[in-house]
Amino acid sequence: MAINPDHLLTFIRVARLGNLSAAAGELHLTQPAVSNQIKLLTQAVGEPLLTRHRYGVRLTPAGEGLLPYAMATSRALEGARQYAADLHGLNLGTLTIAASSTIAATILPGVLAAYHARFPNVVLHVQQGNTQDVMDLLLGQKCELALIEGPVSGLPLDLKQQVFRRDTLRLVVAPGHPFAARTSLSPDALQGVGVIWREPGSGTREVAKRALERAGIQTREVLTLTGTEAVKEAVISGLGAAFLSEASVRRDVDAGRLLCPALELPGLERDLSIVSAEEELLSRAVRVFFTFLV
Repeated sequence: MAINPDHLLTFIRVARLGNLSAAAGELHLTQPAVSNQIKLLTQAVGEPLLTRHRYGVRLTPAGEGLLPYAMATSRALEGARQYAADLHGLNLGTLTIAASSTIAATILPGVLAAYHARFPNVVLHVQQGNTQDVMDLLLGQKCELALIEGPVSGLPLDLKQQVFRRDTLRLVVAPGHPFAARTSLSPDALQGVGVIWREPGSGTREVAKRALERAGIQTREVLTLTGTEAVKEAVISGLGAAFLSEASVRRDVDAGRLLCPALELPGLERDLSIVSAEEELLSRAVRVFFTFLV
């Protein structure tokens, strides 16, 4: 017969008080209910645990031997209750997410700062890559939540995608580029223009290339680099134009390091999305993080 943890907790109370009636009163149970729990615990142990005397009960040698284990069980259960309460209140926990580079550089820092200010004891684990990298981390269960900036095809049925923000890609050039003197451009002006591209798997790359293909525009690939910052530096150095997130180039445009001529090219707007399992399968740390994003 298995030992019931509740019976151990009752046994502790009886051992401390030395009286079944007193234990029943503290536990808000009837005395027969307490007696039955002690009887079942005795049967599970296979030895008498209590002996009666004029004023109540005392422990037998077997009961004395069981008591430390019962106390350890009580401490473990109390620890589990406290742990659950801390998790619920986010007094501890781990937030494990992955974000594509534009989101990681432009949106996530402010969101994480607000989250950390509210829940300073939650450990933050953030991984960064392009959209494909981030999805690979999610599918490999290396994170609970993925923040991506490109379309995802063939999403598994156990995952869902939710848009949390819109973003626009902008054509950026250096002040010395031939487009620098132009305040606006038609799509045809991009025919044959040298472009610096993000690496394959990048959502930025996929959205921009799709928009150009729909418009029938053929650009000239100058260079492919990994990450937004590398592409920006190449543009600033005068190697060519690039398509980058409006949010990622705002400071550089304000500082005059990059220029952003208006481009009448449909399809450069995109959704920024959260991809995750159903909410009930996520940790509380991640579920609360949702509220900081949307």
